[in-house]
Amino acid sequence: MLTFEKVLNVFRQFLSENEIYEIVQTSHGYTVLEWDSCAKEWISVKLCATPEEMAETLLDNLTGYLEYRATMGRRELTYDDMAQVSAQRQAYLEKLQ
Repeated sequence: MLTFEKVLNVFRQFLSENEIYEIVQTSHGYTVLEWDSCAKEWISVKLCATPEEMAETLLDNLTGYLEYRATMGRRELTYDDMAQVSAQRQAYLEKLQ
């Protein structure tokens, strides 16, 4: 059974490496916030009412991060880049099971 605690544990390293993300518990569920340090504002706010929603949101954020890290924003993703990102995503998915 997927829980918020399990999701947070699986993504702990990713979240600690990327200080742009903050997760807060609210009366409606957990909220994932994304901070833009240049603009000094939240650029993304996603309410996650279920652990599955949180896992999907963090997996999407992780994917974007991995794609950026593969190219550093300097070129298009190659098939090899996409294969590596896919493999890393799959590893996170397996940990969520």
